[in-house]
Amino acid sequence: MLTDKQIDKIRNAFNGTDQRAIFKILGDTNRYRIFEMLGKQSRISVGDIAKILKISLPLASQHLKILEQANMLIKEKAGQKVYYKLRADNRIARSISEGVL
Repeated sequence: MLTDKQIDKIRNAFNGTDQRAIFKILGDTNRYRIFEMLGKQSRISVGDIAKILKISLPLASQHLKILEQANMLIKEKAGQKVYYKLRADNRIARSISEGVL
């Protein structure tokens, strides 16, 4: 049985705010598919994501922007191409990708 001190420590450490936001963001099918792709590939260009999902380049960019603002992705530029990859330092995104993908 946990002590009151242990219970308070668990409550304070896990407020669920970040987790809920990430699951809400991943609730969109295209964003989840992008997240899943990046869990299997080290990095993917915006153009390739648009082609794979059969969506426009601006729509792919919008989805990527939302994932980036949630600190789930890192943007890399190589010349005129823009690549995205999962952030290794986002423990929630990392645990989802390791546990689900």
